[in-house]
Amino acid sequence: MAGGGTAPAMKMSDLFILLGVTFLVGGLFIHGLATSEPLSSDAEPYISGASLMKGDTLEFTVDATNESTVVVEILFEGDETVYSESMVLAPGESNSDTFEAAEGGYYSFTVEFTKGEGEVFVDVDRQLLVDFIIYPLGTLCLVFGLYKRKDEKMGESIDAVLVDVN
Repeated sequence: MAGGGTAPAMKMSDLFILLGVTFLVGGLFIHGLATSEPLSSDAEPYISGASLMKGDTLEFTVDATNESTVVVEILFEGDETVYSESMVLAPGESNSDTFEAAEGGYYSFTVEFTKGEGEVFVDVDRQLLVDFIIYPLGTLCLVFGLYKRKDEKMGESIDAVLVDVN
């Protein structure tokens, strides 16, 4: 330690408790930080992608601020166009469009406002719920760490001072 002192060694139970809490909080951040992307015809198109398995879906929700024309295009493995859709929206109108992956691989998508402005929200729905494996894993680590801590406390010796009362 920097102050010249010593600290007790980290126990296995502490490590599992720390890992479990980190997994659970990290999972909440991963799933809770999905936000919509503001776009306009003057700005660059929204380009992103996702690795999908067969049956997974991409849902595009577009909210128009004024009269808008939106083009959604999806490419498979970066070269083959597998989906292209154009939407015309009135001011304040919202529209959703869903794409289902026919085969597994990397799908890149582009959302572009050719006219007008608004917001785009892209949601990936997985069939196998692989994204949610972090919650049972975090819970398992946390419970195991708490169990190990209880087990370590049971095995500790108790120091006592015996006083002679004579």
